[in-house]
Amino acid sequence: MAKAEYRSAIRSRRLISAALVDLLLKKPLDKITVTDVVNRAEVNRGTFYAHFVDIPAVLQHLIESTFSVLREALSAQDWPLSEVPHVLLSQVQSLLEEDLPFYQKLMSSSAAGMMCDQLVSVAVDYLLQRKEDFFAGSQQEYELAIRFCAGGLSNLYRDWFAGKLPCTLNELTQKGEEFLCSIIANAQKT
Repeated sequence: MAKAEYRSAIRSRRLISAALVDLLLKKPLDKITVTDVVNRAEVNRGTFYAHFVDIPAVLQHLIESTFSVLREALSAQDWPLSEVPHVLLSQVQSLLEEDLPFYQKLMSSSAAGMMCDQLVSVAVDYLLQRKEDFFAGSQQEYELAIRFCAGGLSNLYRDWFAGKLPCTLNELTQKGEEFLCSIIANAQKT
């Protein structure tokens, strides 16, 4: 019985999440209501509220699910320092390319901050675990450096989605890799 309930809960969360994604492609986030989502998902309000408090909670679930793939890819092996920028940014690019129209809408909505925060969190968490491999300075210096880099990268993605950067996503990834590699190289010299 518990297994069937578990499958039902997963199915309900998927239906609700998919409905929100569909709706976000059709109208602005601030115009989407719980009624819209439950109608699109073909579930009742009680099912929605059994899993989520509100629309932002569904978005948070979607974003965390998306970035859990990135967390898994980073933790799959101990990447050499020289590979970390490539692995991190190519994984971000792959995630974005899977559903570019959705991420375009998401990054132009009030949820852009949630998306950027999650990107920063993934990068910072991973790099904090690898401090001994990457940086000889103090913990405080290291943490400030990686938070600065991760925040800058998340803002580059935000600007790219806003059309403020005259480059392709692939070019952004390549330039980001070069930038991170140079910062890491400089950090190791001190």
